[in-house]
Amino acid sequence: MELNQTSICYYEKKLAHISVATESADSIVPDTFPDIGRIVCAYGTAAIKDQTPQNGRLLVSGTVQTTVLYEPENGGKLRRLSVPVTFAHIEECEGVSAESVCSTVCRIAAVEAEAMNSRKVCVSVQLCFLTEGYCKAECDVTESVELDGIECLSHLQSITLLEQVRSYPVTILDDVQLADAAELSLLHTDCTMQVSECRAMHGRIIVKGEAILHCLAMQEDDAVRVLNSSTPFTQILELPEAEEGALTAVHMTVSEADCRLESDGMLSCTISAQAIVLLRQERKLRCIEDMYLPGKVLAAQAEHPVLQNMPSAQPFTAEGSETLQTAQHVSHVISAQAVCCGAKRVSESELQVKAGVRVLYLSDEQQLCAVQRIVPLTMPYSEVGEPEDLTLSARATAAGERGLLLTVNANGTAATQERVTFCYISALEIKPKESRHNGVTLVLRQITGEERLWDIAKNCDTTEQAIRCANDLPAEAEYVQNAMLLIPIQD
Repeated sequence: MELNQTSICYYEKKLAHISVATESADSIVPDTFPDIGRIVCAYGTAAIKDQTPQNGRLLVSGTVQTTVLYEPENGGKLRRLSVPVTFAHIEECEGVSAESVCSTVCRIAAVEAEAMNSRKVCVSVQLCFLTEGYCKAECDVTESVELDGIECLSHLQSITLLEQVRSYPVTILDDVQLADAAELSLLHTDCTMQVSECRAMHGRIIVKGEAILHCLAMQEDDAVRVLNSSTPFTQILELPEAEEGALTAVHMTVSEADCRLESDGMLSCTISAQAIVLLRQERKLRCIEDMYLPGKVLAAQAEHPVLQNMPSAQPFTAEGSETLQTAQHVSHVISAQAVCCGAKRVSESELQVKAGVRVLYLSDEQQLCAVQRIVPLTMPYSEVGEPEDLTLSARATAAGERGLLLTVNANGTAATQERVTFCYISALEIKPKESRHNGVTLVLRQITGEERLWDIAKNCDTTEQAIRCANDLPAEAEYVQNAMLLIPIQD
């Protein structure tokens, strides 16, 4: 007797969660600055300084550099206050350990600035953390049993496993000469990574894409302008296990984007990012469902390991809209931004997205104003699987006397994760079985309704093949219905 075992080493996705936290800080207006009259808007840029997986949790810490734009009490040019807000977030997750491969995206859902008095401001930041964690796992699967006379019911199961998950630090440096950007000063920057190509080649992963920068800048006359820039990149990441044509994917997240705009319009940026490379492997494993030995008792010590089937995610796009109320009539929209604070499927054809939106606009008096909300949006969604890696883009137009029509586009992937059960037999013992047939070698049995041949053969200490031969049944027959069967008995 021989148990044919297959050892499997792979990675499981243990953590995939979106959570929200709020941090705040107070700041005193510098002596050289005038008193606060009206707070126009506040923006924030998050920088993750550290993420450390521990047993059962992931620790994330960093700083949000906020910029508060305000009108002085006695008029004059707009002033900016820089208020750093630190954060420390703990993401609880069973199964995460110090060896886990984790990634975190920290997005700014909302920044609220309130003047406590003319010389003090309180800044509150609503943070949205998108965390993922992968853990190494291994198990054994019994694919067959070599034993004379044994009957084994099994099927071939296709499964896609994460063979390797690796994390790589990535730094992108660039100097971009922006047109008509001289004498501007940066108000806010936002950076996202877009991957256009990811492929395996002789132990390396080739990743190509663009780092997209969206900037708000102020002119000398306090007018706000939108500046956009993109930096193409190519990264070659070492992964010895990657063979030519292997199934690969990469998730790129920005940890920190340090941007400076020089007086001559030169934008210098240093982007610190993390690349999580996923190497998938398609396998076919035989799964034992049942087995028996006619005339004997099989005593098996068996376990049923569960593997995570993770086929490649499929891209999708969706769109939703909502009307926002404003305090003034909107004369001109300067910019609209949206970040994903949560997404879930609510029906077979609908997706609900929670979006943190911020719109900067001019009133009829050409006064700079802002509106920000956490907005629930319903979008059409007919994909198979759950939405992942959502990025949002927004546009807004004036609607009515005091309103904005907000349209949000979502780009993401639809991922399916299935738990597949296999069989692992660590030991098998054969014991004698007392005969129930008293020398009878052939039984005539009436089958009422539909029964599986396997169940009939197992209960009668015979084989499916013997029943098929005795009753002239086709070789592919698995069920019989409303029939009289001759059943040969094997004692």
